[in-house]
Amino acid sequence: MKEKFHFKSLSVRILGTVILGIAFVSVAVSAIVINMSKDIFVDTYGKSQERVFVQIQKDLNNYHENLMKIVSAIDSSWAFRLYLSDQEDVNNMSFQTIYQMKRDMNQALPSDIDNISVIVMGVEGKSYINRAETIIKTSDEILEEEITKRALYNPDAIQYAYISNGFTATTRDSRVLIAAKALTYLESKEPYAVVFFTMKESDVGDFYNYFVSETTDFYMLDETTKVVSSNQNDQVGINLNESWIVTNQNEGELRGVYEDAKNTLTILQTKLPYFGFNIYGVIDNEKALDNMYDIPKMVIICGGIALAVLFATFFITRQATKPLSAMSRKMSGIRKGDFSQYMEVIGTEEVQELAITYNYMLDDLKHYIEELITTQQEKRHAEIKALQMQINPHYVYNTLASIKWLIWQGDVEKSTRTIDAFIMLLRNTISNTDEFITVNQEIENLKNYVLINNTRYGDKVQVEFFVTNSCEECLLPKMILQPFIENAFFHAFPSDRKGTIQVFASSCKGDLQIQIVDDGIGMEKARLQHLTEKADKSEHFSGIGINNVDDRLKLIYGGNYGVGIVSEENEGTTVTVVLPVREAE
Repeated sequence: MKEKFHFKSLSVRILGTVILGIAFVSVAVSAIVINMSKDIFVDTYGKSQERVFVQIQKDLNNYHENLMKIVSAIDSSWAFRLYLSDQEDVNNMSFQTIYQMKRDMNQALPSDIDNISVIVMGVEGKSYINRAETIIKTSDEILEEEITKRALYNPDAIQYAYISNGFTATTRDSRVLIAAKALTYLESKEPYAVVFFTMKESDVGDFYNYFVSETTDFYMLDETTKVVSSNQNDQVGINLNESWIVTNQNEGELRGVYEDAKNTLTILQTKLPYFGFNIYGVIDNEKALDNMYDIPKMVIICGGIALAVLFATFFITRQATKPLSAMSRKMSGIRKGDFSQYMEVIGTEEVQELAITYNYMLDDLKHYIEELITTQQEKRHAEIKALQMQINPHYVYNTLASIKWLIWQGDVEKSTRTIDAFIMLLRNTISNTDEFITVNQEIENLKNYVLINNTRYGDKVQVEFFVTNSCEECLLPKMILQPFIENAFFHAFPSDRKGTIQVFASSCKGDLQIQIVDDGIGMEKARLQHLTEKADKSEHFSGIGINNVDDRLKLIYGGNYGVGIVSEENEGTTVTVVLPVREAE
């Protein structure tokens, strides 16, 4: 027989203690190492990311300077000035002017900027674009844009803004970053055109993609905290309401630490004065530490050490606890009713003494159980005999009186049928000493009982029986259903009320289920409790209480079986009797 391990066994407790010890040491050492290196790692990692963050700032400033050079080159071009100042009709524009505009634009664009489109639009509505694509908005619509108004109001600086869609066919469905700069006459300072630089928001990521990672996010926010660009695409274009946004605002430092109930973050922040934006680098310190420490590898190493120690501990403790484990198994067998589980007297002196005492106690226990079984069997037979003698004499007298009245009336057939039913009822209840009878026999007793009651009180209550074939030979305790038929007859249909009692017998999942259903007046809870607690013998056949039936079933079959009653006023009553399926041999 295989030995079973239980939590409370000595072997398991020793092994459990070893496991807990190893786990505690592993966790403690890991926690100490991680805590000692946490601050150092956060500072070192933050400094390395800080250098990258500063480089992003420089690249963005260089981008701004390149845009300024492009604007200066366009402003210095006689061809653009001639075209945009409306001095030449666009329909009659000379080939030389067009050629010169393209040449000046190509010379103005640096070789490292190839992902932007440049639109030059005069205040009178004329426009030029450096790419072979279509401007989808009218000049009036573009000149009415907020970015255009800002550029015209402040012509000395480039204005930057985030727009959900661009001005050209290729950017109509794209989020873009727009830069706008007004061109003015040298003498009057009056603007004559606006230069628009359009970059897709996805292309802005080229400035910071090498900075972001699983642990680091990048945000570019305008002065209203709207996200202009970020590696978190779902947040672009919305106003970011995070408390870490103002972490370093008043400290004048590039790097700071933000803590809340959930996270510890390193925040890198700086302003882009040319753009009017703030850029943020958000480092999740906890994730960074998780990536630094290979937790699965540490778990595997600790687990390997634990297994080695466990095997050694197991073999040592196994030899010491084997005799006690054997005794534990034998005692488990006794609990299941096997009283042949004697211990072999071997082992150390203490174990031998324990085995001798155990065997002696087992002999005493077997003798006691045998006496108890004999006593219970005698008690059971006494209960059956008492039950058989429990027939109410008044019921017998009144039944005989009813038969006498039938004979006096000359109804020979009915009186004969009633006498036969009464004889069979008495024979099966008094003469038959069997404790268990088949469902068919119990139903036959009920039919005889119903026939007698209908003879005495009339046919106002009809009883119907529905028994499946598979249940006919199943065994059940005698007179287990009669009390419920009796209660239904005398309590469910008062004052000559007519009705029906139905008896159903079927098997379900290994259980025999019998239901007595009536359509009588039903009962309140108080009345139901009264009937279950008190036996009523006034002119009844037996007067056996419902509780007696339930107790008897639980005594025979266990607590999972018994009687259930459901009743509501004017809705009838349903009694369910459940017992295991046992067929006659």
